Amino acid sequence: MENTTKNIKDILGNYDSGWMVTTGTHVLSGIGIFILSWVFARWASRFVRIRLGNNKGLQASDTLRPLIVVIVRYAIMLMGIYAALTISGIPASSLLAVFGAAGLAIALAVQGTLSNIAAGIMLIFLRALKVGEYIETPSVGGTILEIGLFTTQLKTSNGILTVVPNAQIWASQIVNYSRFNTRRVDVNIDIARDNDLDAALAVLEDALNTHALIINNDTAEVVLTGFRAHTAILQARFWLPTDDLRAHTSKVSLDLHRALQEGGVKLPPPLVATT
Repeated sequence: MENTTKNIKDILGNYDSGWMVTTGTHVLSGIGIFILSWVFARWASRFVRIRLGNNKGLQASDTLRPLIVVIVRYAIMLMGIYAALTISGIPASSLLAVFGAAGLAIALAVQGTLSNIAAGIMLIFLRALKVGEYIETPSVGGTILEIGLFTTQLKTSNGILTVVPNAQIWASQIVNYSRFNTRRVDVNIDIARDNDLDAALAVLEDALNTHALIINNDTAEVVLTGFRAHTAILQARFWLPTDDLRAHTSKVSLDLHRALQEGGVKLPPPLVATT
C-alpha cells in the first residue's frame, strides 16, 4: 500500500502544478464558451426569426425564413465549438484535420440526410414551392406549412399534419394549384337530350357572362361534350380566383343550375333501379 501511494506521488510530482492549473483553466474556459455559444445561438435564431417577420425589420418570405434561422443557429454553434476547442489548447491544424475526417465520415453515413438538405435548398431558391401554397405529388397533397432544411411540413385537406423528406418531393412531379391567382374551372352539366340544345347553351352562356365571381367573362364558354341514353352532357368553362376556389365553384354551379330552371331547360330523367 505504501509503495502504491509513493508511486502515485512520484507520477504526480512529474507534472508541473502550474501547467495543470493552466490546462484546467483553458478546459473550463472552453466549456464556458461552448455553453455561451449554444445559448447565444438560440437567442440569435429567435431574434432573426422575429426580425425577418417584422414589418419594421428585414423582410423575408415565409418560405425562406426557416432556412435562414437554421443557418444562423448552426453557424454560431460551429464557431462556438471551434473557439471552445481552440481555447482548450487543441491546435487549429489538428481541429481542421479532425473536422475534415469527421465530415467525410458523416457525409458517407448520412447521404440521405444530405440529399434532403440539397433538395430543400433547391426547392426554396428555385421557388418551386412557397409557404401557403396547395400542392400535390404522386404520394401526398396539402397546404405547405414550412420548408425546413430536412423536411417539408404540409397540412392535408382534412387537417392532418404530414411531414415529407425534401428529397422525396424534389424527385416527384409537383402539381402546384396555388401559384397563379386564377384557375380555369370545368363544370359538367347534364340536361335532358330532348331539350333545344342551342337554347340551353345560350342560357348558360348568358349566366356566365353576367356572373360577378367569374374573371374575364368574355373567355367563359359552354360546349357540348357528348351524349348518353337520355342525356346531353354540357361543360361550362370559366376562370375564378384561386382564393376560396371551392366555395366560388359551388356558388357558380348553383347559379348555373338555377339559370337552367328559370330558362325552362329540362333536366335528365331520374334513373330507375331495376331488379
